[in-house]
Amino acid sequence: MNLQKINVKIYLEKGQEIPMNTFIPIFHRFIQKNLLEGMLVDVAEYTHVHEGPGVLLIAHEGNYSVDETEGRRGMLYNQKRAPAKGGEDHLKTALRRALKACEVLEKEPELAGKLKFNPSRLRIFVNDRLETSNKNRGFSELEEVIRPLFEKLSGSSIKLVPEMEPQKLTGFEVEIEKPLTVQDLIGKV
Repeated sequence: MNLQKINVKIYLEKGQEIPMNTFIPIFHRFIQKNLLEGMLVDVAEYTHVHEGPGVLLIAHEGNYSVDETEGRRGMLYNQKRAPAKGGEDHLKTALRRALKACEVLEKEPELAGKLKFNPSRLRIFVNDRLETSNKNRGFSELEEVIRPLFEKLSGSSIKLVPEMEPQKLTGFEVEIEKPLTVQDLIGKV
């Protein structure tokens, strides 16, 4: 299974009430100061879409967004191109970039103390219907990559809940038993 177009969404623990337009100038600063991996290109705002993509920071390799899909706000990294080869490497790249975005956002002066991500609760899915499908084979291949990596990174058992709706992308909600912070994981990926 080619996991180049893997997505990682790390849910918020704190900060759901922050107005979405707050992230627009912050993402512009990220571009100006080159604070995240990849060639950062532009910012797009979809705050008018109910439970939608929110505010996007578009990059050549992937998009970063403060996403509100299904009413759950979090940092979503949507990988479009990956330099590495192999499922685990693709997942590590996407996870590292998502964690770094969370870390930088949590440290932003206007968000300090108001925003906190919970990497013990995340969603991983593949944005490529040709490569994966919500069938047993797609789930098992994806699980073979996710489970060992997250058990190793967290030092804890994990629970994977598959996305069962056929119209949705193949993926899992990941629940790590041990409470973790962004800083707990960022140096390990």
